Amino acid sequence: MTEEHKRERLREIDVDLAHLRGDLIPPPGDAHDYIDSAQDLNAREELGGMIETLESERERLRAQLGLSEA
Repeated sequence: MTEEHKRERLREIDVDLAHLRGDLIPPPGDAHDYIDSAQDLNAREELGGMIETLESERERLRAQLGLSEA
């Protein structure tokens, strides 16, 4: 992967992370039935896993490009 491809991938990851973070459903404050609560929890865990994977890839690419977290 060339340096330009890595930089483009970083831009894509930043956009994807912003969208995924925006899609995170906050835990409900009111009483839900158990099925809705389980579905909400499952969705949050799935999005959290995707965010974690993208953040790891982002850190790896930044390290390869010699960019620091500021």
